[in-house]
Amino acid sequence: MDSKLNISGLQLADDLVAEGKATFTFEEARKFLDKSSTATANTLSRMVSTGLVDRVRHGRYAIRQLGVLGTPAAAEDVSLAAGAAFAGIPHRIAYRTALDEHDVITHPSRVIQVASNSRVRAGLLSSRPLQVIWESLTSVGVGAVEAGPAQVSDLERTILDAAKRPDLVGGATVLAEALVSAGCNLDIAKLTEYAKLLDCARAIRRIGSISDTMEIAGLSGNLRPLKPISSDLNLERGLSASCAWRDSRWRVRWPWAPDEILSVIAQ
Repeated sequence: MDSKLNISGLQLADDLVAEGKATFTFEEARKFLDKSSTATANTLSRMVSTGLVDRVRHGRYAIRQLGVLGTPAAAEDVSLAAGAAFAGIPHRIAYRTALDEHDVITHPSRVIQVASNSRVRAGLLSSRPLQVIWESLTSVGVGAVEAGPAQVSDLERTILDAAKRPDLVGGATVLAEALVSAGCNLDIAKLTEYAKLLDCARAIRRIGSISDTMEIAGLSGNLRPLKPISSDLNLERGLSASCAWRDSRWRVRWPWAPDEILSVIAQ
């Protein structure tokens, strides 16, 4: 440990941990230390440089655990970094990051995606790119569950988000992979309830089309449209007029044939 890190910094970390805190703000540190803002900033800078804490964004810090000192908080636990950055702000770890948290995809993204009703002005979260997707306050809380100091989308909300915005998770192949992995673990009643609350009839059509066409256990044949189907829908946003395959039951246009998507998932 750096010799310049005096006892006050170690005491700060010890006191915060004793209070059950994994994250803290600059102002909380200043009150604990009972020092000026400048002195507090100096102490925190030394704590960051020695790896005792991680500055996840301006004014917000995460305490590092023994054995992972010096590594970014997001490298150890995304919820730790997100909890520090969004403390007191309605939020939900979402989209592709949530797919990774639920272990239903094999190739996560370095970008941390968080849904929030607050315009957080930060491009990085604990050294990783941060993408904040704006949602209304009512929407943010639907399907949000505690994950340590942060909130994360439960499995059903995660899948619904991926189907609503395939562009945010990497496209139809990622959505298909997640559905194959989630399969029987999905609560269809909860998924449908969320879809009704959030007016996600199109998302249900995408999920239903993939599930029925690929005969996904636990899902195939168990979903119903939320609204009468009156027109075609693209499996991916921005799909051109031509398509490789069309699901006539759900009236969903696919950018690839089903066997091509299966081939991509298998790789």
